[in-house]
Amino acid sequence: MGAGASSSLLTEKQVQKYVKETGFSPPELEFLFRRFRFLCKNSNTLGANDLSSNPNLAANPYVKRIFAVMPKDGYGQVTFDTFVKTAAIFRPGKPVVEKLKFIFDLFDYNLDDTLDVSELHQILSLVRPDMSVEEREALIKTTVSEIVQKGGDPTKDGQIHGRNFVSFAKNIPNIDEILTLDLASHLV
Repeated sequence: MGAGASSSLLTEKQVQKYVKETGFSPPELEFLFRRFRFLCKNSNTLGANDLSSNPNLAANPYVKRIFAVMPKDGYGQVTFDTFVKTAAIFRPGKPVVEKLKFIFDLFDYNLDDTLDVSELHQILSLVRPDMSVEEREALIKTTVSEIVQKGGDPTKDGQIHGRNFVSFAKNIPNIDEILTLDLASHLV
């Protein structure tokens, strides 16, 4: 087994630190740590090639985007600290607004607090590659109009900004449940 599949666990001091910082229970932290180490093939950090070498992750269109928005160390790698704090955003009981801000940032490729038409095309190409360009354009037009109308348009520019995206999305039925990572079910 390579270093990435090591069964070493977190120290008690690390567990207490992460319990305090993230709200995860010790068993949840151990689960996340084992999963993180499994993904890290050759080191104690997670790199883009670790993700692309895993067929399940490489096929998931969201994985690259999540990796892209996570803070990296000086070598472009994600540490366990970053991994667990990112996962904590989606814990049960965390504010849905915080979860939605992360989701917005996931698709705001140029980080300008606006989802422009090209970004919306990129998103739809990822999640619905079967759609024609015309279908994507029609869906984008409808989506922008609905979000701006229901989420507000404080800048009066007809674009989707972080604030009106969150205002709109927090009213989607069951959105908090959809965006919640409940590790307890993995621990039984």
